[in-house]
Amino acid sequence: MLDLIKELMTYYFNEEIDNIESVPFGLTNYSQVLTINNKKYIARIYDNHSKNLEKLKFEIELTTFLEQQDLSFKLPGFLIAKTEDRFVELSNGQFGSVMHFIEGEVPDLTRISDIKEYGKTVGEISAAFKKFKSDTLIRDIKFYNIYNLHSLSNERAVSHFIDQPPFDIDHNQLSILKNTFQAVQRNESIIDALPKQIIHHDILIFNLLIDSKTRKMNGVLDFDFASHDVCALELAICINHLLQFDDGSLLNLELFLDEYSQHMTLTDEEIKWIPFLMQMYYVSLICIYIGQYYSGREIDNYFRFILNQLVIRTQWIEQNEYELIETLRLRLN
Repeated sequence: MLDLIKELMTYYFNEEIDNIESVPFGLTNYSQVLTINNKKYIARIYDNHSKNLEKLKFEIELTTFLEQQDLSFKLPGFLIAKTEDRFVELSNGQFGSVMHFIEGEVPDLTRISDIKEYGKTVGEISAAFKKFKSDTLIRDIKFYNIYNLHSLSNERAVSHFIDQPPFDIDHNQLSILKNTFQAVQRNESIIDALPKQIIHHDILIFNLLIDSKTRKMNGVLDFDFASHDVCALELAICINHLLQFDDGSLLNLELFLDEYSQHMTLTDEEIKWIPFLMQMYYVSLICIYIGQYYSGREIDNYFRFILNQLVIRTQWIEQNEYELIETLRLRLN
């Protein structure tokens, strides 16, 4: 893969690479931090199973639009190659691109200031997404269409994986997973009727960069899964993420919502389905990981982590659903 990175660089720079560093993310794509002439860049080579030309062009169009908005944070804009495109096709048929590097550190969701910045950022970018209009076909990755999230994880492939797991899975956890799969299929048409817009699908702290001194958000990263989907899912994903750090109370969520609600509101119907969307999100990720497994990736740890989160969140919702919905209604109506 290093040879492909070096090939990619020839389309953008004449200078030699000073340094290459790995990044702690990128299951679906191969990414590296490069230093050239004392300046850092992100080099990315896309997985053919999850990124075709149409999807890549959509991401470029979307991020270019966002760069033109008056946002309070930066985006990793695509550099223009010597070919005058913002991507290149490499000798093995894979696509690659180079993006600007954004300085900052991962937000700390145990700090009140960072939680507020998280809420503000999600609200701000969600409001910007709502304005996005495309002259081309808007990319669809609907997380409730769980068997269309990866080219190798259709219903038959997923069913085979769940019925005959390639590694040990706790029986009780597997039972909860199967029940959630059934619930997603049963409620697909209801979810499809909810309001839609472009959403990021992955605004987790690992895709955010905050200024270490001012504690203001400096960057939002990785629009790989951005697409037209149910608007409320973006918030559901963020609530899951907040609860991973502290699910003992809803105080952090309230701090988040106070800022988010400055930019976004939800209807009663959207709020009603937030708990379900929180669970559905994990099933969607599991389908993507199953596709990654069939493409030859090692997914054991990722799969177990997400399945464990589904179980934890299902149990949490059983105990806290009413309070959660009332908190959302109070701040978002």
